[in-house]
Amino acid sequence: MRKISTLALAIFVTSAALSEDGGSNYSTFGIGDLRYAANVRSAGMGYTGIGLPAADYVNSISPATWARIQGTRLEASFLYEGFNSTDGNKSIYLANGDFNGVLLAIPISPAHGIVFVGGFTPYSNVRYNIFTTGTEEGIDYTVNHLGSGGLGKGQVGLSYSPLTDLSFGASFNYLFGSLDNSRTFTPTSTSFAGGKTVETTNINGITVSLGGLFTSLGNISESLRPFSIGFVINSRGNLNTKRQLAYEFQSERDSSEVFKGRLVVPIAYGFGVAYQPSKRFLFAADYYAQPWKTAEFNGVNPIEIRNSYRFGLGAERLPVREFNASWLNKFAYRLGFYFISTYYKINGEPINEWGVTGGFGMPLTRSTRLNVGIEYGQRGTTSHNLIKDNIFRISLSLNVGELWFVRFQEE
Repeated sequence: MRKISTLALAIFVTSAALSEDGGSNYSTFGIGDLRYAANVRSAGMGYTGIGLPAADYVNSISPATWARIQGTRLEASFLYEGFNSTDGNKSIYLANGDFNGVLLAIPISPAHGIVFVGGFTPYSNVRYNIFTTGTEEGIDYTVNHLGSGGLGKGQVGLSYSPLTDLSFGASFNYLFGSLDNSRTFTPTSTSFAGGKTVETTNINGITVSLGGLFTSLGNISESLRPFSIGFVINSRGNLNTKRQLAYEFQSERDSSEVFKGRLVVPIAYGFGVAYQPSKRFLFAADYYAQPWKTAEFNGVNPIEIRNSYRFGLGAERLPVREFNASWLNKFAYRLGFYFISTYYKINGEPINEWGVTGGFGMPLTRSTRLNVGIEYGQRGTTSHNLIKDNIFRISLSLNVGELWFVRFQEE
């Protein structure tokens, strides 16, 4: 767990800093910015998808949704993320682009909804560039805090449908990665030499996800037939940590021993509803919460952490499936909105985020689609010596379908 007592000096702008890659300075706290997108389709629909059945997409958050997948699907994605951050007086734009995960779904028994899914997606991201100043033993200095890393999630799981309209799913999730923080000390006087410290924390451990999806409420009331509902629960994770500090000064180069500890990731749960009134339109809503006040970093609950939740709304104009339809009518078009009460609470101020999303799915072949998600959001505030982020995200995925393991009837 890292702590910068105030973010007021985080926007220390130089001409060189404007060209550096980076992210949000809020990611210095906890394990960084949490990732919520189930896939690029979800990102375009306000981060919804828990209650959304889909035969053509692989959902990394809700394993019960896999049961509708009929053919082998491979989905790989990329994310560009930019932050225009300001303290009210100065501003800086930092951005980065990175591989955003890959998932493979293989139907084992489509008639029973048994689908195997495995792959890797990001769980959190750390990327910040902060300048602070201080004085020690009469020496004034500037410190550049650079952070990188984050946690990834490797998962394997299965779905199963005991009934036509009811499915369940479970996955084992291996969380792993490193949080890296370097601090470069630069004295304001050239009479003194500077130096650098590098702190690396390696983290790994297992969590479990369980989910359910009911795709038709028509047995309750005919008016409810277009609705589907879903839920997901992620278990509490007791992760191992190994932390080491290295020193690089003119008079000394050394490293500390490896300190072993624990990171307790709290349980998380979510609910989703989808409504499809016709073949061309689909609407969805999600709620997802995680009580981070129960998290522990080596037995300590940091004061910069609070309980978090997110709420999303999304809509999709579905593509026309007829072969002779126009090319643009074969596109899927998406819109959405989300609000996140993040787990950050800095200087006593809760940090919230909201955003509007959009996107489309473009057919490349009959079973392959290119998905694009576009997002604009805001996070934080310039009050209480804090920072306001204007966030720009563009996500891309290639969703490929193949007829592996599908049995054809013999003539």
